Amino acid sequence: MLQISEEIAYKGVRKMIGKRMEISGTYPMTYQGMYVDVTDLLALRKRLNAEKGCGLTVNDFIVRAVSLALQRTPIMNSAFNEDMTKINVYSSYNISVMTASDRGLVAPVLKNTQDKDIYQLSAEMKALIEKANSGKLMPDDYADGTFGVTNLGKLNSFDSLPLPQPPQPAIMAACTAKKMPVVVEKDGEDVVAIRMMMKLVIGGDHRILDGVPLASFLNDMKQLLEAPESLVN
Repeated sequence: MLQISEEIAYKGVRKMIGKRMEISGTYPMTYQGMYVDVTDLLALRKRLNAEKGCGLTVNDFIVRAVSLALQRTPIMNSAFNEDMTKINVYSSYNISVMTASDRGLVAPVLKNTQDKDIYQLSAEMKALIEKANSGKLMPDDYADGTFGVTNLGKLNSFDSLPLPQPPQPAIMAACTAKKMPVVVEKDGEDVVAIRMMMKLVIGGDHRILDGVPLASFLNDMKQLLEAPESLVN
């Protein structure tokens, strides 16, 4: 007979997430991935934090880039209406950010990100994490997400097949950045350089999204993250 070392109640946030994922697993998914060079981003983050003491995280850059990339491909920020006769495209870009808190995995929502700069997003995310760690997140903190982000950077995870939380149509996973040999152009010649590369993987509801918007979104993410100054101006 198997010995039980601990019993963990299936309730609360864990059960809520589980029920949503049951729904997500029933519809057709489509995936795409892309490597992004984050060498300059990491250097810019380090410099800004030293000069301004602003405490920017890599995730802050990712969320800011996601907000801008969604605005370039609005269908990524959509969902079915209640009777599934229409696809509603939203003008509010509300990013649900998967967060490992002291009380387990939660997904608070940064709302109306289109109206906020990276410093505002960073401050809001820190406040939500503090609420999550103290068990003070309210239902409104989880509500009305239109797109999901999960950052696996601290987990030494180099690939992912993320599932979106219904009714959100898509979720993007940012995997752990690692040093890789990359062909770059220098003085008109191709040379091999060691760069910090991060894999982005996006999973989308194939009933709403196909390969074109997914590829467009990832290409915009690559452009934005590889020119990180555009994310702080």
